[in-house]
Amino acid sequence: MFADKIKAMQTTAKNTAFRNNLFQLALAIVTSVTFAACGGKKTEKSQEEVPVPVEVKMISNAAQSKKLSYSGTIDPDNTAQIGFAVPGVVRNITVQEGQHVSKGQLLAAIDATEYTNSVAIADAALEQAQDMFNRLEGLYKKGSLPEKDFIEIKTKLAQAKASKNINSKRVSDSRLYAPISGIISSKSVERGSTAAPGVVAFTIIKTDQVYARISVPESEVGEMKKSLKVTVEVPTLNKSFNGVIAIVNPQADAVSKTYIVKIRLDNPSGILLPGMITNVNINTGEKINAVIVPTSAIVRDADGITYVFIASANKKAIRKRVTTGNLSGSNEVTITDGLTAGNNLIVAGQSNLREGTAVSF
Repeated sequence: MFADKIKAMQTTAKNTAFRNNLFQLALAIVTSVTFAACGGKKTEKSQEEVPVPVEVKMISNAAQSKKLSYSGTIDPDNTAQIGFAVPGVVRNITVQEGQHVSKGQLLAAIDATEYTNSVAIADAALEQAQDMFNRLEGLYKKGSLPEKDFIEIKTKLAQAKASKNINSKRVSDSRLYAPISGIISSKSVERGSTAAPGVVAFTIIKTDQVYARISVPESEVGEMKKSLKVTVEVPTLNKSFNGVIAIVNPQADAVSKTYIVKIRLDNPSGILLPGMITNVNINTGEKINAVIVPTSAIVRDADGITYVFIASANKKAIRKRVTTGNLSGSNEVTITDGLTAGNNLIVAGQSNLREGTAVSF
């Protein structure tokens, strides 16, 4: 009987433990379902994105003149590199770098003592040869002098004249004159130094007229017409100058495959200096349909990629990479690739957008 009681108590304990386990399992299931339901509501709520307010503008084509822009450099009209034709010690220099000189102006001179002495010797030899020729010519005409001897003295006279001319030329070459009017851009000789033939002593640049030199790709060189009017901006001077296309090189550069084009600019004041950087704008006169957008719509990322946002039909922001052309007015720019007419361009509020962001307008 005691054993039966023990057995009954064990059965009761088992039933109680089972009920406890069943309760805990049910509680866990309810808790999980409740948590999942609450979590689902949170996720659902977080997915309710608030549209970003923006301003949009319908893109349309506008007829405008085709414009081409290039970076360029100012070149002088003429450059003359000059040096002495004869050797010698530099005795005198009359100019300095940066000085304006006129054509024919004396720049420098070397010691010409040796050359003047040679002229004196040549003069004496010429006088002697001339005297001999005068005396023998009469004999030759009378038939008293063989032709062979007359030809010999005639040759000596010619040689004496040539010797004098050569030495006189050396004296003349001992003085260096400016071949053109312009500015001394470099001076590589000093008083007391030795000048040598073929070594540049001075460089003179002519700048009363200069050229803006640009490199034009093959696809655009056909637009370059001589006498076409051009606007040249010089950022350093914060000024613009009017010029005309003067030279279109028909030979492409072997490396860059571009063509050199030069725009002539009058420069009477000398304000335009060789080496200055320029922005050259060429209006070809050709009318084209272009997409023009406000500059405020343009965004550039850290990699330098230019893009805009357009609003789709379901009011989502779509990022579009674009290629920009020339400025059109103070606050507009031409888009050469990436946009078509009819799109809703986002022109304000795009700083807070990314691909697919909901927008309102």
